[in-house]
Formats: sequence, structure tokens, C-alpha cells
Amino acid sequence: MSAVAPGRDEELFVLEDGTDRYLLYAPLRRTVVALNGGAVGAVRRHLDRGGNGAIPGDAAVIDRLREVGLFDASVPAPPTTPPDYLFRPHEVTLFPTTRCNLRCVYCYANGGDRRQDMPWEIAQAAIDLVVANAVEVGREDIILGFHGGGEPTMAWSLLTRATLYAREKATAHGLQTKVHCATNGVLSPAQRRFMIEHFTGVNISLDGPAEWQDRQRPLVNGRGSFGRVMRTIGDFRQAKFPYGIRVTLTADGAPSLPGIVRFFHEHCPEIDQLHVEPVWYCGRCRTSGEHPPAEVDFSRWFLEAREIARELGFRLFYSGARLDAITNKFCAAPGEGFSVTPEGWATSCFEVSDPSDPRAELFHYGRFDRVAGRFVFDQGKLDRLRRLCVENIPHCRDCFCRWHCAGDCLAKSLPGDFTPQSHQGSPRCGLNRQLTLAELRDVAHRAAEPVASGRMDNG
Repeated sequence: MSAVAPGRDEELFVLEDGTDRYLLYAPLRRTVVALNGGAVGAVRRHLDRGGNGAIPGDAAVIDRLREVGLFDASVPAPPTTPPDYLFRPHEVTLFPTTRCNLRCVYCYANGGDRRQDMPWEIAQAAIDLVVANAVEVGREDIILGFHGGGEPTMAWSLLTRATLYAREKATAHGLQTKVHCATNGVLSPAQRRFMIEHFTGVNISLDGPAEWQDRQRPLVNGRGSFGRVMRTIGDFRQAKFPYGIRVTLTADGAPSLPGIVRFFHEHCPEIDQLHVEPVWYCGRCRTSGEHPPAEVDFSRWFLEAREIARELGFRLFYSGARLDAITNKFCAAPGEGFSVTPEGWATSCFEVSDPSDPRAELFHYGRFDRVAGRFVFDQGKLDRLRRLCVENIPHCRDCFCRWHCAGDCLAKSLPGDFTPQSHQGSPRCGLNRQLTLAELRDVAHRAAEPVASGRMDNG
């Protein structure tokens, strides 16, 4: 695969797709076209000559490409962060506790190994801040989330108090409140009822049938968690409460992904998307012996499972292959995310919650000041984070995925001095390219003949 227009404002890529078959891809135009070898030559000559002159037959190719929106004068602007961007978050994610009622074999944060709970004054100050910001910038709502290196519902008193306080505070200022939570789903009937009444939605980590869920996500006592999570889902389904599912795949579990897809279609037919991620080798993996699937294995089983999901009427999603997203950042980590650890640190990364983590030097950009009763931020650190958007990462400059994966997860990709120059690609780069190319191929080949276009208006 190669760029055919280096140094031009327009980003065009020729991607190999088999013998004498290619894809011409313009990411910012959201257009991909199937070409044969002759058409590729015409495109290269057109670009080399700046559009002036062509050999016989080239003009017809270029005219057909113009019909689908390529080679016109208006080049779409890439997504960038405004230079005058002000950090005024209207959304906060609280990490209420490091305690956990599970001992997942791959937990990135070693959840439950230490006990640290968030004091109320920290949660209150964070909510007060986002409400004040929402009023100041003219928002209609605030967003409150619960996540962290433990199970948020283990700090149930703080979670419920924060939810009710946020709704009361927002209502007093004429704002709506959206509340969401990432949970392992091991909830009591009372907890389920509270979420159904007060939350906008939840995301449940569930790795599939009992065989995989109980093996990978056991309770503290070693028993299986599958039955308890399914009871939670049963209550949510009965109440028609919005929920999502996140599946983590280990090396052993990857071949089971097609069956896992069928399982969720049968038991959770209302979900329209299943989120699947390969485990990352960190945290408890280092002691449990679990490993991520090999790139070729994850790609193979994901693509097979994706086709099954399509036939069943829902979508299989992996965060590194997001053809529907045109963005300059993988997540809010480059200076936009406002999450609060139990100790009161402001972090831009969900994966960096422990202040002893070496990456905290980059991602922790502020802290709750108990004397002042408010959060204090380091503007220099925020500016440093904001420079980590993909347009500033040299390694990504010639990659056709760069406006989709946007450099991938910074917490996994940045070694050493945490600068854009130190980013030498994500460990998932090969996988991201494979799966994105597969999506592009599907879009382009909906047409029967080469040099016919596929428009990605709906991703």
C-alpha cells in the first residue's frame, strides 16, 4: 500500500487488493474506489503531471473518478483541535473506588488489590465544576460517568449520592443530566432498580457464555460470575433499559468469537453493537499467564464473526478499526478527558488511574485542592497533551488509517519522553490496518466493476 499524492493537500492512497486489483482511498472525502492496474497508472500520471496532459484513455478514468467526487478543487479540511481551545469540561467520569468484587485474570488495573475510596468532597467538587462549565458555555446538559480501576458499584453510597446530587444541581441550572456507568454487571436487585430509574445507560463487561465468563472473570471467591451478570441483563431487558456489552478476548478465547457472537444474538437480541477488544498484556496478565491473541488470529476470527453479526443484524466493533470515524484523536486523552481518581487526581486517560503509574506524569494534569475546595489544573500539561493529536505524530503521517485510529491508544503507544516524535506506532498498527482495509474492500466491492466507487456516507 502506498500514498499516491505525497506532499499534496489531498490525501490519496493506493491500497493493494489482489492481482491487478487496487483501492483508491480518499479518507477525508470518505470515498473509496476499486481500480484495476491500468486505472492506477492513469491516476499516477494525472498526479505526476498536476492534471496537465495524459496518454489516451487516462482522461476517461479521471472523468469517472471526478463523478464520485475525487480530484475536484475543494479539499475537505482535516479534523484539528482549535488553537484557542479552552479546557472547560461539561463531562466528568468518576473513579469511585479501586475495590472490586471480581478477580478478572487480565485486569489492567489489578482491580481489588488495593483499597482506595473517593471522599464525597472530591465527587461534589467535580460535579460542581462541570455544571458551572456547562452554564458558562451554553450547554444544555452535563454528563456524569462512573468507571475506574475497580468496580464503581462497590462504592454504592458515593455513586448514588453523586447521581442524585448531579441531577439536582443540573436541574437547578436548567440542565439535563446524562448518567452512564461501566460495570461488571454483578449487581443486586436494588442496584439494578436504581440504575434503571436514574441512569441513561450502562456498559457491561461480559466475555460470552459461562465457559469464558467464569474462566476469565471469576468472583473474588473463585466462583463463576456468569449467572449473576445474566440476571442483571434479564432485569435490564425486561425494563427496556439501554445497555451495551464489551467482550475481551484472550489468545485462548479468540477462536470462540463466532460462537460468542451467536450467543449474544440469542440472549441479548436488542443490542445493535457488540464491542470486542483483544486483551492488552499488562496488569494481572503478568501473573495469570494470559496473553493477547496473535494479530493473524484476532483478524481471522474477528472478520468471520463480523460476517455472522451482519447476517444476524448487528455490528461487531473493535476500537482500532473505525471507518465511520474521522477524527484526530483516538479518545479524549489529548487534553480533553476529565476523569477523577479516588485520590482526587484529574486524569485524561481511563487506563492511568494509579498515581504510581509512570504514565501518570503525562496523563495526570491536575488535582483536587482540599484547602481551596476545588480542582487545580496544570495548563502546561494540558497543552502538552493537546499536542499528542495525530496530525502532530510523524509516524502516522503516511498511514491511510490515521484519521480513523488517530494514532491508537496513547497509553499503549507512547514510550520514553511522551512526545509526538516518540510515538513509533501502536503495537496494534498491523491489526488496525488489516481490519480497516477489510472494511474498505467491502465498501468498494459492492460495485461489480473496477473504477466504480463506494461512498461511505454511513461508515
